[in-house]
Amino acid sequence: MKKLNILACSLLIAGCLNLAPNAFAETPDTMTFVRFGEKQTLTLKKFDNDGNKRYEIRKDGFCIAQPQQDSNLLAFKVFADATTYCGKIRNNLPKSIWHKNVNRYNSDGDNPNNIVETYASTDSVIEMSVYGESVNLAYIKSRNKDVIKAATGYELIGMSPDNIESIFGAYQTEVDNDVPYLVYGFYIDGGSFNSMKMQLEDGVVSEVQLVNDAPGECEQEYGERTYYAGELPEGWYTHGRVTSINLNVRKEPKTGEVIAKIGAEHPEFLYTETHDTGEEYKWVKIITKYDVGQPVEGWVYAKYISPSFKTLNFREGLLNSFEYFAYLPSVLPEANTRNETNTNDSNIILVNRTWTDKGLTIDFLLNKNGGKMTFVSCELTNNTYAFAGLRVGNGIDVLRKFNENAEKAGFELEKGCKILDDNTITWVTKENETYDGFNHKIEIVTKSGIISKIKISNKE
Repeated sequence: MKKLNILACSLLIAGCLNLAPNAFAETPDTMTFVRFGEKQTLTLKKFDNDGNKRYEIRKDGFCIAQPQQDSNLLAFKVFADATTYCGKIRNNLPKSIWHKNVNRYNSDGDNPNNIVETYASTDSVIEMSVYGESVNLAYIKSRNKDVIKAATGYELIGMSPDNIESIFGAYQTEVDNDVPYLVYGFYIDGGSFNSMKMQLEDGVVSEVQLVNDAPGECEQEYGERTYYAGELPEGWYTHGRVTSINLNVRKEPKTGEVIAKIGAEHPEFLYTETHDTGEEYKWVKIITKYDVGQPVEGWVYAKYISPSFKTLNFREGLLNSFEYFAYLPSVLPEANTRNETNTNDSNIILVNRTWTDKGLTIDFLLNKNGGKMTFVSCELTNNTYAFAGLRVGNGIDVLRKFNENAEKAGFELEKGCKILDDNTITWVTKENETYDGFNHKIEIVTKSGIISKIKISNKE
């Protein structure tokens, strides 16, 4: 965990220079500008340190930053321009594009009154440290060319490494999970580290990250994609937490009947469905865990919940889908349960139940002594519900995409199972991999080029 203790010395430059892509040789080693009403000058100094080159950025004769490589002041200046952009986003927030979340520092040390504001869209995430009226960049990550141009003053997205080097000077390279990056880094006087990382795809920049990696503790991990109301991939599920002590859960968004009040007794829930009523925040349909307090499913105002700060990848979406259908029996109407069978096991009364409605069949065990439900299996036969982005009625192309990612999520095809049309394919948990004690199994039936049935179960 890191606290976004942004140092002002990393953000001293303002304004923008328009340079041609091949202008590196002409870029200045000194820049003069006005900040807070004062004329200030930054200078890039180059030294020969026992045969090794050393670079320093100086203000008023003092070193405030040390570039990792032979970059120029323009690479450093990007962080000041990005901070200005953060202020513009914060003050002119288009609610239809950017969704906001606020967390306070979880620290008794430096800047305990600071807050971390996160703004997320479908292709970008921006995080800033806010103290009073002071706004500082913490993190920007985007694949949107317009966002990056507005934040840095340069196109960047779509540029080649040669284009980038001609503007900012020599870069370092970094490979993370086989993905190459161009990197400009600056050690800031005081202990933090600024970096500009540009991901490469097919030889050009496809994504840009700006990070102020300050030391300290914060109650969230920053620098990861945050999903907000209205942005969840269709048919996927993610975690959230209640931040209100006495939060109304309504039968319908905004004006629906209050069916429950939740708070600390439900520290975590899953949500999937959202609704925009034109308010600052959207409404989110949640389902709480069955093993903590009285379970409930309904609509809450997103202002009073904190979404997951983990990147929603295929593995998480897949496992969260299992969780959702495991939670669901606890809030389903009793009238729809069928085929109850009592099983006595060491004086514990276990009830085998089947719940059927709207193309959904769920089998589960109910421990009547303790009230705990254990998920057994779930079968989808129409498109009312989705599982990890799959829905009955989807074509083979959607299934092929699912198959490409299932192995990444820790699943493998059952022995002898082939991916063919008019067939059943079966994915099972890889050997020695379990999730929350479950060995999951996924059966997908196709007929005439479409998915006709999806069944998930706890493999024995």
